[in-house]
Amino acid sequence: MEIFPKIGISQIKLGMSMDHVRKMLGDPTNIETFIPLKDQPEDRTVDWFYGDTVYSFGAEDEFLLGSIQSSCANLTLNYLPIIGISVKELKTRFPQAQLDDEFNFDIDEYRHSELQLSFWVRDGAVYMVTVYPEYNKEGTEVIWPQ
Repeated sequence: MEIFPKIGISQIKLGMSMDHVRKMLGDPTNIETFIPLKDQPEDRTVDWFYGDTVYSFGAEDEFLLGSIQSSCANLTLNYLPIIGISVKELKTRFPQAQLDDEFNFDIDEYRHSELQLSFWVRDGAVYMVTVYPEYNKEGTEVIWPQ
């Protein structure tokens, strides 16, 4: 499964509708709905699980595919394996990836703002990657891939 930054993973593109994703992948193995506050149900998200990959649809994006998170062992970026690489190799391959210090758990997030990717690190190795869409310069509007 190849990551295409700001676009998606393999044939699944950010900005696809739920129907389109379902037509391409079939029914998800699990679906989770998250509503952060009872008085703000418009902030809800729906996550579809397919094996080691989660496809997230949020109300703020009119339930179009807004992010993809995967820990699939055969995940690649620039046609090279990404899951399991060390932090040192991550920094060598992607020097613009910066540690996001808002997390204080056993997990670190390295964000690559230019590529709109998050690399999730546990025990010194990348174990998951999140793909996000591109935003306008103000960061207020999504630029969906074509």
